[in-house]
Amino acid sequence: MTKASLWLLPAALLGVTVSAAADPTGSNQFEMSSSGNSSTSTPSFGTSFGMTDKLTTDNRFGSLYTQPRRRQPELDLPDLGSGGGRFIESNQHKAIGEWSLQQLSRSAPLLNDPWSQEQLERMAWQINAQARTQAPLALLLINNASINAFAIPGGLMGIHTGTITESGSMDEVSSVIAHEVAHLSQRHYEHREDASRKALLLQIGGLLAAIAASAADGDAAAAVMMGSQTAALNSQMAFSRSNEREADRIGMQLMAKSGYDPRAMPKFFATLNQKAQLNMSKNAYLPSFIMTHPLSSERLSEAQSRASSYPPVALSEQRDKLVFDLLKWRLKVLTNQVTEGDLLAAAPKSKGATMALAYWYASRNRYQQANERFNQLKNTKLNAAYADQVAFDILLAITEAQAAAIRGRWQDAEQILIPFYNVYPERRDIKLLLSEAWLHLGNYNQVISAVKPIVDNRSYDTEALFRLQRAYELMASSERQNKPALANIYAVNALRYRGQGELWQGRYSDALISLQQAKSLVEKAETSNSNEVSTRSLLANINNEIAQVNAAKEFKP
Repeated sequence: MTKASLWLLPAALLGVTVSAAADPTGSNQFEMSSSGNSSTSTPSFGTSFGMTDKLTTDNRFGSLYTQPRRRQPELDLPDLGSGGGRFIESNQHKAIGEWSLQQLSRSAPLLNDPWSQEQLERMAWQINAQARTQAPLALLLINNASINAFAIPGGLMGIHTGTITESGSMDEVSSVIAHEVAHLSQRHYEHREDASRKALLLQIGGLLAAIAASAADGDAAAAVMMGSQTAALNSQMAFSRSNEREADRIGMQLMAKSGYDPRAMPKFFATLNQKAQLNMSKNAYLPSFIMTHPLSSERLSEAQSRASSYPPVALSEQRDKLVFDLLKWRLKVLTNQVTEGDLLAAAPKSKGATMALAYWYASRNRYQQANERFNQLKNTKLNAAYADQVAFDILLAITEAQAAAIRGRWQDAEQILIPFYNVYPERRDIKLLLSEAWLHLGNYNQVISAVKPIVDNRSYDTEALFRLQRAYELMASSERQNKPALANIYAVNALRYRGQGELWQGRYSDALISLQQAKSLVEKAETSNSNEVSTRSLLANINNEIAQVNAAKEFKP
């Protein structure tokens, strides 16, 4: 474990999926079940082990959602009809979304910071719920300083860290999310003739390639993006101006219904336009968001005019002010975009910068200075909305626990997080860091109990899957001498989790190796196991999982 952010694990370490915890007595052997039909023409890649087909609209946050400022009229959503314009069925959309998620998990520079994801998902899922469309598959946070966001059929959305750090408020960030949700809800990727399907997939493929290329070279990524968009334009598949106007209009309605200020959308467009002009003056590539979402002067003017029809929102009523301050500075420090001087200059007027400074000190072994900042934050009296207060308290606990973990003080990290886990047992960010502490402290069953519900709702969650894999691996190691049969059960569970994690990373060959090894262990144990029904059922499940990986490996969108 490095001194950097404790749970920003390398992609190579993230690989597994599970179901239920094995009974330590061995009575609940091979507890993971499997469902799904691998014989369908369009495969679904994440339904094994009792996992849900898609992430349902998240209602875990309860009262953390603040109510909209005013009652808004019903959304004016066009009737999409059910004719030949929809050339991809919903199950095919799902397969494309899952395939895209696997490719991005394998290649893109994802920022796996659970607290930041929690804030963005809370916003995105609420906005998506207002559109009354399919539940989102996942929202990815891409570690890239450029301004960009995307939506892919099947409910996959992504946003670059630079989109947040360049925004001026959470309202502006919500405008990007709302715009992407509008594209998905109106099926702008799909409203073409059947013969244009290849062009659509070329556009999606180019988008994925550009995001992956951005990890190494921003200009190369822009070149890939430009090429894919040119090909798409030649095939009449880029978002049209009418698509963009419709996404702007519906996006503003979604913002208003969710309690965000629609006037923030043209403000963000102005920032984007300014950056584009600056890049053009430097002979540089345009921001990726402009290449995928053309921003004309007419569109900007129309957005400003439409936004002016909404009542102005006072600064005191601005939603998620503190959350945005915390999020913006956390992303800056996690992506190494700030210096100590930057943080010191901003800290007197920013709790987010103060929190980021404490983390910055801890990650560089300057623990006394980190503790001084932590004490300063603990003594702060906030005059903030409830959601802001909760976000602040949890991030303070997480950051302080990370600082303890950097020093190898895992018991201290556990003690910091336990009170919050008791109050917010549903919080993924708390559970993932706490489970990391439990792995170091040998509390493996607690890891399984805490993390399993995450994969029940997010079958693709490689962060959770990795922890479940490690828990079972360590349990197998600890029981190998005294209880070899039980150790074998744990090893099979670890291999199956690892195989599912490798599947969601697009590492299909590795997933097959893991699952074949799990199958081999079960076959060896079958001769000494009196419960033939149990082992035969397990072998059938593993064979089904192998078939699912093969289907994913062979899938061609």
